[in-house]
Amino acid sequence: MQQLSRYASNTSTAALLKIGSLNLLLPQGDIRTLESSADVDTIAPALYSVGWITYLQKRWPVYCLAEELALMNIVPPERRACAMIAMGVGYIGIMCDDMIVLKDFTAQRYELPAAMKMADTPILYLVDYEQGIASVCNANRLTAYIGQLVLKV
Repeated sequence: MQQLSRYASNTSTAALLKIGSLNLLLPQGDIRTLESSADVDTIAPALYSVGWITYLQKRWPVYCLAEELALMNIVPPERRACAMIAMGVGYIGIMCDDMIVLKDFTAQRYELPAAMKMADTPILYLVDYEQGIASVCNANRLTAYIGQLVLKV
């Protein structure tokens, strides 16, 4: 992998969403809150979502991604949390196994391998961290990607 510059020169706190074996790293400020999966209402979910969650007195759709970032319509039992991410003027929930906050985080960036360089991928680059490799993205890229998936399905 080709090495790039440091992960975060002006941001020192990152949120690591664990989704199966996928470690998805976002700026910590992109995650508004972390809710329990028990709070997700699965009755009459939005198109291609797994349910709804109430945040700031409104209901927002919740999506479940597989490790390869495909939409799932059944939530695996290990997805115990729902990360709320800002999307334009609203929010969406992303089911995850866990979220870890990494304070004072810096790491070398690595370009995506050719097999991961798809036109619509939300992944910007890869980084090493204490427990392995993380895929770096941000709220704008991730929510746009999920929007594209919903339109394709």
